[in-house]
Amino acid sequence: MIQRIARNPLLCFAWLGVVVFAVFLRFNDLSERPVHADEATGARILSQQLEGHGYSYNPRHFHGPLLAQMAYPFARLRGENDWQALNMLTLRSSTAIAGVLLVLTPLLWWRTLGHGSALAAAAFLATSPLLVFYSRVYIHETWLALFGMLAAAGVYSLVEKPSTRTALATGVAIGLMFATKITVAISILSWALAAAACLLLASPQKGIESIRRLLTTYWRTVLYLVIGALGSAAILYSNSLQNPTGILAALGSFFVYEPTSGHEKPFYDYFVQLVWPKASAGHWWTEGFVLIAALVAAWSLYRKDARYRTAICFLGLSTALHFLIYSAIAYKTLWLMLLPWAHLCLLAGCLVASAQLNKPLVRYALLILLLFGLAYQTKQSLAVTGARLENSSHHPYSYVPTSQDAKAIGKWLEALHAQQAFESLAVVGREYWPLPWYLKHLPLEIAYWPDATTDLSAYRALLVMPAQLSQVREQLQASHVELPRSLRANVPVFIFLHNERWDLWLQSDDE
Repeated sequence: MIQRIARNPLLCFAWLGVVVFAVFLRFNDLSERPVHADEATGARILSQQLEGHGYSYNPRHFHGPLLAQMAYPFARLRGENDWQALNMLTLRSSTAIAGVLLVLTPLLWWRTLGHGSALAAAAFLATSPLLVFYSRVYIHETWLALFGMLAAAGVYSLVEKPSTRTALATGVAIGLMFATKITVAISILSWALAAAACLLLASPQKGIESIRRLLTTYWRTVLYLVIGALGSAAILYSNSLQNPTGILAALGSFFVYEPTSGHEKPFYDYFVQLVWPKASAGHWWTEGFVLIAALVAAWSLYRKDARYRTAICFLGLSTALHFLIYSAIAYKTLWLMLLPWAHLCLLAGCLVASAQLNKPLVRYALLILLLFGLAYQTKQSLAVTGARLENSSHHPYSYVPTSQDAKAIGKWLEALHAQQAFESLAVVGREYWPLPWYLKHLPLEIAYWPDATTDLSAYRALLVMPAQLSQVREQLQASHVELPRSLRANVPVFIFLHNERWDLWLQSDDE
């Protein structure tokens, strides 16, 4: 594969250009955007491992260990060995690298779909605003998309030809998905149904005889798949087999995991968010060109060229099943769409193969559609990664972005402490992330109180969440001044500063 590309200078430069542009979109000003609450909680989990506290999996609320395991060597190499030393550039670089590697996954399909289709799919992956934005965020989903695309290629290869080596490698990729998020179950179901449909359609026998033949042919392949998946997942969940109970907890997570409330949306929400054009923040947002290209390519290739029929059947069905299952679940967030959208980008790349089968006029029209779609995607990707929208509530992909005030709060408290030292700070409430990230450099004790039932009057400075505001006001309205600030989009935080400290701060400003 690599030798074939290397022998074609034009193809080589085209791939190089796609990869370089993917790197630019994912790494440019990577550390500038305010830290999201999910990034901060993920960083805290990693810091506990860096500090030698080990890994303890919580099957009710947290995802798998892979995100932290992938960031761990980056942090060690940069000498970031504890919570205070961690840098968001280090953490985001790990997922940005996963995003760049995701762009290379169409290379696994070049024999099946052709060089042009693989390159076009890579270009769609490289410029998709959805994939670009979340590659720049320290969360699990980019790794899930990467291992998912590796696994999808492996499953299709097994549909074409059963192989022990391929089954084990594909199983390892699925196991790494499991060690990332339990939504791997959706992908397994989608691929299994798509593969079964392709095999049954291609089988010369029909009915029960066809099923019996497939079971006889594939039972060993499925066994090696399971061995590879469980083996790789077990190593990560058990902390390299040091904590075997982690394996049981991981299996139990399918039954006890509790998603965060407040993300319930209607069945059609993903279509509206990703495909339906909408105006916001001075732009028209849509990735509908990918869907149009995928539908045109699938329809044309399935009808006109038997060489592509099995691949189009597998990709089309698995993509559709991913979207249908995710849409049927009430809990919806855009980052769950990374893997399904990567499938769709791969299918959209087949527009090149479709164009080659058509008359010149149609061929040129399809290629113009391809280029226009890529150009418009690029324009949107540059916008979603720019400073103008980095903390805006109008950002089409960011869920509850962190306010610039969150950065300012930490810096202001540092300046206040330098001027008039105080021993401790209280954070009152529960939904306070990412505040701990911005407070971690303060050289004082920080107490976290879930409610205001205790006496808080001894604290000279407090940060209070809205749910606890009335309780704190009752205690401190005579002794502290209240300063409202913004923490996340539509989520305020209230600073309570002792009157004496506030007066001293005002005097220093006057001077």
